[in-house]
Amino acid sequence: MSQKSHRLKICLVTVTLSDGGAERCAALLSNYFENQDIEVYHVVFSGKVAYDYSGKLFHLEHLKDKRNSWWSRSKRFFALKQFFDTNHFDYVIDFRTKEYLLQEMIIHNFVFPKFIQTIHSFKIKSYVPKNKFLAKLLYRNCQQFISVSKGIQEKVNKNYNFLPTKLIYNPIDFEFISNQSKQEVTNDFQYVLSAGSMNKNIKQFNKLVECYANSILPSKKIKLIILGEGKLKNKWIKLAESLNLQDMVIFKGNVKNPFRYYKNAIFTISTSKYEGMPMVLLESLACGTPIISWDYASGPKEIISNKQNGLLIENQDTDKLIEAMNLFVSDNNLYLQCKENAVSSVKQFSLETIGNEWLNHLKK
Repeated sequence: MSQKSHRLKICLVTVTLSDGGAERCAALLSNYFENQDIEVYHVVFSGKVAYDYSGKLFHLEHLKDKRNSWWSRSKRFFALKQFFDTNHFDYVIDFRTKEYLLQEMIIHNFVFPKFIQTIHSFKIKSYVPKNKFLAKLLYRNCQQFISVSKGIQEKVNKNYNFLPTKLIYNPIDFEFISNQSKQEVTNDFQYVLSAGSMNKNIKQFNKLVECYANSILPSKKIKLIILGEGKLKNKWIKLAESLNLQDMVIFKGNVKNPFRYYKNAIFTISTSKYEGMPMVLLESLACGTPIISWDYASGPKEIISNKQNGLLIENQDTDKLIEAMNLFVSDNNLYLQCKENAVSSVKQFSLETIGNEWLNHLKK
């Protein structure tokens, strides 16, 4: 009788399973892996679990007390160590930034087995210390860096060449997006869209609101909807009020289904300082909605074919951004061309393609 083939066992490690692009990527990959008959586990350190995922969940938040005391931290540490000691994973893939260096030193070297680190932001220092000695110490147990854009990979190779790197893009689940985007948006007005966290000013929604105010969109009764939450939200609301745009700029907060908003928008705008591989742009195009973005580091130039599926604007140039917004509502032929090409332009990012790339890479 032939011996049964080994079933792969993979652990995906995230801070949360909500809000972020890295977390969405992990959730999508878990769905793909489980469909390939892989045993999937999630380790989630804190926060919400909002994304659809597959596999078994180990959530450390459940072991945390209100004061986050040393006893609570110790209990979580030993629970995490026991989890990895008793589960013998073929691969551990970490999607987290490294906020607390000492804590991560302990986790990387005394808790994790050999692991793979994904890097989802051009702000590399969120993942790897500037000091190369500390970086090597932190990632002594790491097998490889996976970068989600060419810009990130080039920066990692230039500054931290002590580990091999590979480029694997973020995936898009077209079937899920198609189903979700069919839900109607109960608006009786036209709008353009932007989305992202408001805890830090990486998305620069202040610049977006100001550019929108100086465009022709308000005079054409085209509103601006912004999805997302964070501590800066009230500041941006007050900015809109100061520009007398409180009825034209709508802050929807976090929504369960952003895809219906993408689908029904005229276009989506990104005004970030930097990104990794911006899911907002990929998901907007997957919904058939063209995009406008500054050419910041990194991602937009790998997604946007200028005047084919969107408009790629000189980085941080507010005048050019205003011109682009005006162009998309005044040049209907250009707009319709970009809209027609939107979905096909991101087919290479399908979950099937990216998931298969991950599997082939892991098997090597």
